[in-house]
Amino acid sequence: MKLKSIRIFGFKSFADKTILEFNSSITAIVGPNGSGKSNIVDAIRWVLGEQSIKSLRGGEYMADVIFAGSETRAPFKRAEVALQFDNTEQYLNSELNDIEVKRVLYYTGENEYYINNVKVRLKDIHELFLDSGIGEDSFNIISQGKIESIINSKPQDRRVILESAAQVLKYKTRKQESIKKLEKTEDNLEKVGLVIHELKDRVEPLKEQSQAAQQYLEFQKELQDLEIALTTRDITSINQEYQNIQKKIEEFTTQKEKLEKENTTDTTALEKKKLELIKLEEEITMYQEQTMTYHDMITKLNSEKQVILERQKYEVNAKKIDENLLTLKEEELDLLKQQETMKQEQSEMEAKQKELKGKRTEIEEEESLLKIKYNHLRQDLLSTQTNLANLQNKAQILKQNIENNESMPYAVKNVLNNPRLKGIHNTIGRLIEVEEKYQDAIEVALGASSNFIVVENEKSARDAITYLKENKLGRATFFPLSIISSRYVSPSILSNVKQMKGVLGIASDFIKCDGMYQNIIENQLGNIFVVETMKDMESLGKETNYKYRIVSLDGELSNIGGSLTGGSRNRQNKALLEKQELEETQKRIEDARARMKSYEEQEEEYRTTLDQKREEIAELDKNMAITEQLIKQKETYIKEQELKIQSVQKEISGANALKEGSLEESIIAITKKVKEAQVEQNQSERKLSDLKVKKSDLSSEIAQLENLYRNQNSKVHSIEQELKKQEIELGKMDTKMDYLLNLLSESYHMTYEHAKNNYFLEIEPELARLKVNTLKKQIKDLGQVNLTSIEEYKKVSERYEFLTSQEQDLQKSIEDLNSMIEEMDSIMIERLKSAFDKIQEQFSIIFKKLFKGGKGILKLTDETNILESGIEIIAEPPGKKLNSIQLLSGGEKTLTAIALLFSILNVYPVPFCVLDEVEAALDEANVDTFGSYLQEQEEKSEFILITHKKRTMEYAGTLYGITMQEQGVSKVVSVRLEDHNEE
Repeated sequence: MKLKSIRIFGFKSFADKTILEFNSSITAIVGPNGSGKSNIVDAIRWVLGEQSIKSLRGGEYMADVIFAGSETRAPFKRAEVALQFDNTEQYLNSELNDIEVKRVLYYTGENEYYINNVKVRLKDIHELFLDSGIGEDSFNIISQGKIESIINSKPQDRRVILESAAQVLKYKTRKQESIKKLEKTEDNLEKVGLVIHELKDRVEPLKEQSQAAQQYLEFQKELQDLEIALTTRDITSINQEYQNIQKKIEEFTTQKEKLEKENTTDTTALEKKKLELIKLEEEITMYQEQTMTYHDMITKLNSEKQVILERQKYEVNAKKIDENLLTLKEEELDLLKQQETMKQEQSEMEAKQKELKGKRTEIEEEESLLKIKYNHLRQDLLSTQTNLANLQNKAQILKQNIENNESMPYAVKNVLNNPRLKGIHNTIGRLIEVEEKYQDAIEVALGASSNFIVVENEKSARDAITYLKENKLGRATFFPLSIISSRYVSPSILSNVKQMKGVLGIASDFIKCDGMYQNIIENQLGNIFVVETMKDMESLGKETNYKYRIVSLDGELSNIGGSLTGGSRNRQNKALLEKQELEETQKRIEDARARMKSYEEQEEEYRTTLDQKREEIAELDKNMAITEQLIKQKETYIKEQELKIQSVQKEISGANALKEGSLEESIIAITKKVKEAQVEQNQSERKLSDLKVKKSDLSSEIAQLENLYRNQNSKVHSIEQELKKQEIELGKMDTKMDYLLNLLSESYHMTYEHAKNNYFLEIEPELARLKVNTLKKQIKDLGQVNLTSIEEYKKVSERYEFLTSQEQDLQKSIEDLNSMIEEMDSIMIERLKSAFDKIQEQFSIIFKKLFKGGKGILKLTDETNILESGIEIIAEPPGKKLNSIQLLSGGEKTLTAIALLFSILNVYPVPFCVLDEVEAALDEANVDTFGSYLQEQEEKSEFILITHKKRTMEYAGTLYGITMQEQGVSKVVSVRLEDHNEE
């Protein structure tokens, strides 16, 4: 193997691209101090992976090796160095014949490594040169000062030379890696052991919890299947009954409407019959009066006839006849005047009758309108009654839930329901009242603490905890009144932020509770701000440096430190919700009762008004009948007057006839009129008889209609009562249906249709209910169940088994690593011993050769432990007996170090060796000795010498001169001395 060239660009003082080709076995690089010739050595060490900026004679950062600029040049942003090797003999662990190793550094501090322009890791560079004798710290690169360090260093530090020469570095590296692995494996084994021990303590309890949880899930699954099927069956049954009741309600409503229609028809018919009866009675009265009139007329005509017959018996003088005529005419005038007065009164009564009929029509219209309003009111009343029944059922369910603590966690419910526990007050959520506006904010602010139990003192809390433990009922949190203290935002903070927009106050200030619980409330809510919006929450959080919890009215929460909690949420905290819902339900019940009371009062008013209207109509009918009677009486009286007038007129005619002597004709005329009146009287009596029969029949019909009307009213009332009963039952079913649907939705997250299609009840309902109760009791008897224990037990048991297996693997790995370390130790001992013996032998020979006598010996400080032993150098130049190597002169030390270096090279040649002014301390004679020996070794290795000694230069085949013509920039000039020597 041979180093063919080095290419430098931007590294330290090499601003220009510089290539040094090594065609000779000995190449000398010369130049004045400060010209940058040692930078070439740094460049070689840097490209081979040197990471210490101090070793590279740089500043604080690796980027300091990049060309920093000069007066005429700007700083570079990268440095690049490449070494070109001829690997034909496969000296390096690579199949490639030509290998280029390159390192690039950017001003950002980023390094890149390349092998034949393929980007690799630094580790790949180290592995390529491992145990090749080539490296940034190998003995093939001797920098300034390293010669002295070889001599002056401690024996322990010198062993690096031996290890490098013996090519055990890869074994040492692997051993160190194995030791690290061993330590790490032992550490892992210890950790695994601790974890296994910890897991072992958890596995059994988790196993029990897991079995209980699995039993719970089995019960729960069976309960779910059974309860869903039973609930679905109940919903179906209730729905069927609901439909039947609705059908009944429709039938009752139809019957009611039919009866009311019939009732209205019958009422109309009854009113017509009554009116007909009144008219019939009026007609009977008229015929009665007519019959009496004809009777009176006949009587009067017979009297007149008798008078005429009497007059015929006696003579009547003219004077008496004239007097009688005058009296009769005066009577006629009086009768005519009375008749006119009666007709006027009759006309007035007819006008009054017309007015009464108009008023009756108006009242009937008002009555019809009232009946419509009354029917609507009845519907509203029945609807309100149904709604009230539903609300009362709902309130009863809510009260039972609250009283039985159904919504509480299992452990909390058991504590509150145990009367033997003393000093138990209630949960925080049940002890407070909150306005609806702040409901969401307070619920979020309280969180799980809503179900914390307030107790009298610590003893009460201990007794409750003992009860929960002994019965395996789960866990609960207790707040003893005797020790819980108040927490509240400091007044200074509060005064600073109270004026901020949207800041409403402290959460505890929005709570109503008994004064004895104030400390509890302030402890939980006294340091939580309530704001209007999320934006206000962000502003307040910044103002207070996120030191307080802040909740908005919508339920978003800013936690201490600034984390946010928000989004849609399920109302898990039911304590406040149930109380609020119960209060709202009770308010709605009061409202419904108030409406019912109002409707009932209005119903009573309508009934009263309707009764008044009926009474008014009846009174009008009575007045109309009286008026009609009076009109008839007036008509009769007028007729009577007419008859009287006719009678008087007849008497006047009779008197005139008597005066004129025509009595016979009068008697004949009167007899004729009597017969005619008798015929009319007989007809009137027959008509009167028919009318009386008709009146009797009509009265019977009216009595039947009145009885029917009463019966129909009774039926309507019965139907209304049944309707009310069915609608209340319907309301109860609605409530029960809602409860069952909510049970499916909230507890099992499914719709009725889904449940109906997927869950079927295969046993009798009553047996199913008994089974459900049994399962619930079995679940309750299991106590608090840790459902996560199933998965946790699975994970823990799997991890336990895995770690147990891993523990065995780790123990096996430890055994293997120990065996491997022992094997590597054996190889290294063998190689080190062999290398040391050879190097010691060569050192003795070369020392004598270089010193032309004397004695040079290498000695192990601990021959029993060559792996750790240091190397002592015993150097005795000719004629000197020294107790310590430190007593050598500078030149002697240098020559001794060179002897050691050549000893190693003789035993383990390296492809190339870089020597940086190693001969600086030698005189010319020793330089010649050094140069001569180099020439002897040039067949074995390639030497690159950094020197300023002319005598050394004479031994080089190629000479590179380093100059700094431009300030801060190194230049290279090459000369092949071999060519010159030939000339």
